[in-house]
Formats: sequence, structure tokens, C-alpha cells
Amino acid sequence: MRLKNSHAEVSVQPLGAMLHDCVFRLDGRAVRPLYDAPWRGDSGPDHDALPRIIQGLGSEWPCVPFGRPGLDMALPADWVSGEAANWSDWAHGFCSNNDWRLERRGDDALRAVVDYPDSTPILRLEREVRLLADRPGLALSLTVHARREARFPLGLHPVLSMEGAAPGTLRLEMRETARVWSFPVDVEPGRNRYLPDLRDCPLDRVPTTDGGRVDVRSMPPEGQTEDLLMLTATGGRVGLENPVQGCVTTVSWDEGQLPACALWVSNGGRDYYP
Repeated sequence: MRLKNSHAEVSVQPLGAMLHDCVFRLDGRAVRPLYDAPWRGDSGPDHDALPRIIQGLGSEWPCVPFGRPGLDMALPADWVSGEAANWSDWAHGFCSNNDWRLERRGDDALRAVVDYPDSTPILRLEREVRLLADRPGLALSLTVHARREARFPLGLHPVLSMEGAAPGTLRLEMRETARVWSFPVDVEPGRNRYLPDLRDCPLDRVPTTDGGRVDVRSMPPEGQTEDLLMLTATGGRVGLENPVQGCVTTVSWDEGQLPACALWVSNGGRDYYP
């Protein structure tokens, strides 16, 4: 399904209601600030063995619940508090691994829905995708209909491209008072740029595994790295200045509903397929 107006055009696939092939027009130029997985469309046993979410990985989609089941890492005790969504067997939720159905479509907007299994506390999700009429941009909304009361993590998952950028040539934009936290264990053994289990650090003095400190807003980091960070007190707004593409991509959301921004800095630290 392709949406199009004078400022942008995007495709929305049935799997996960994921966006892909997103093009925005700036000053007569076509820019692609969102990432599309290069293995989309691959074939063969390695590709067929991947979860559906990975096979068709797109540029943005909702994750309900966010995260993956059966996390087997040895996390510190104070990171394992709260309720687990043990009713979900899907990485990033049923919605990320199954097809949605189209309910309404126009030239520049659509609404899609997905029904959840009866065993879950979620009845269905509704997602609206709309191209902005006055400038290059997207408005996205997600409505969760519940069968019963439940607590679980929820995430909206844009993937911003750093392709072709030399280390330190891109810059994250956010409030100066935002803070940084890091995942408490290695995401990939020996591939961390930032120290694990950092808590409430200022943006410009984040400790690194080589004993230094860096400004986390400088992207991409040096080397082949994989890091999971969390940004707090962002005001619900984070941008990426990308001189390679000549644009700033800004993601804004309701901080009252989603108080933190998870930042997965995937910078070539995974050297296995895909």
C-alpha cells in the first residue's frame, strides 16, 4: 500500500503495518532518512529461518508488548523488577510478526487493525498513518483495545539511517538536560562502545569501554559496536541531524504516555546474518 502527496510517499506493508521505502521531498531533493533492511527480499534457508519481523524489517512500526520473551541474560537484580508480559511469545509482540488488515485508505492516509489471540489481554490494535499536508512528515497514531487490565511495555519503533556517515558526523538533537542510561550487560560480547549499567548520565560525559568519556549525541560511534541506551527527560522529542542526507529527522511523541526513548545504536557490531 503506497501513500503519496506532494511532500512525501511511503509504503505500508501488511506484516506489522510497517512503513518502508519512505521518501521525503526537501527543496527539490528526495531524501530517505529512515532505514530499510537490505535483506528484505532475500531467499534461502538462512532467511527462511528468521522470525517474520526480521524477514520483513521495515522503517517504523508499533511493538505491543515491546521487547522479547524469555530474556536469558544475567541482569542485575534491580533491573528485573516489575511485571513481565509472559503472555506474549513474540519478539516485539504479536502485532510485529503478523499481518494487519486494511480498514480505510485514502491517497495520503490509512487505518489498519490487527486482532490479538484470545489468550492475551489485548483485544486489538488500530494504527493510523497520515502524510502531513503542509510539509514533509508523518503523523502516526496507535490505539490499544484491551480485554482486561494489564501492564506491559509498549514501543513505537522508528529506524533512522546512519548509512554512509563517518564516525561523529551526525548529531542527535534533544534537550540539554536529557539523561542517558545503558543496558546493564553487553548486547554483543565485546562490542559495547559505552559502559554497561550507566545510570542517569549527562549527555556530554558518557563513560566508554576504553576509559574515556564522550558526548552521546555524536553519531555514529567509532568502531563496530552494538549498544542499547535509554534517554530520559527528552521532552518527547529527539532528532538526528544528517549532513550526508542534508536533513534533520525529528521524532516527537507524547512523553506522558511514553516517558523514555530507547536508543539501539546498531553500528556493525553484529557480524552474522542478517
